[in-house]
Parts: sequence; structure tokens; C-alpha cells
Amino acid sequence: MSTFITLNADPENVVSQSAWVGEWHTYVCRLVDDTGAPVDITTGTLSATYTDVNTGSAYSFGGGTTTITKQYSSQGVISILFPAAFPAAAVVRITVAITNGTTVTRYGPLVLTILAP
Repeated sequence: MSTFITLNADPENVVSQSAWVGEWHTYVCRLVDDTGAPVDITTGTLSATYTDVNTGSAYSFGGGTTTITKQYSSQGVISILFPAAFPAAAVVRITVAITNGTTVTRYGPLVLTILAP
């Protein structure tokens, strides 16, 4: 299962999704600038951060690493596979960053509500 999600460079454009504890699948995202145009990500290094909205601390998957794959670089399309299945119910703020030299641009946030069955 995958969900296409648009992550904007404007932090006011929040995207909300939900998932179940124990889910682990790829999320397909498009990175866009603050006008909504796709961002060319051919060059640069991608990374993701996860913050527990309720505590402000890093959200822990209990191990593993995030895999971000550039799918259609000129159109800003990536796939994100989180480090592991969601271990516990929480509300998680996720941002994706692209680093080119000393310039870091962040996209998102994606606010993911992890639900307990």
C-alpha cells in the first residue's frame, strides 16, 4: 500500500494522515516549493526527522534507519520507508530535508497519527 503525499516547503501547509500501530509500508511523496511547483531533487542528500508532537522529543522506532529513494528526481517524487513498523500510538511530526552544500530546505510537516487497534 502506498499513499501519495505532497510535502510543501511552506511549513504552514500541514498534511495529516493516520496509520495503525504495526504498519510498515512505503509512503510516496512529492516535494514542492511554496508555490506548489515540484522541486528538482536530482542533486542533494535527503533525510527525515520524526518528532513526537505531544512530548517534543524524537519519536523512536526502536532501531533501524529510514530509506529515502528518489523516484522521479526532476519532479520531486520520493519514497520513504520508515525504520520499522510503528511501535506505539502517538502523533508524529515528520519533515523531509534536502541538503545541497550548506543549504538545507525542509518540506512538510506530515503529521501522522498512529492509532492503536
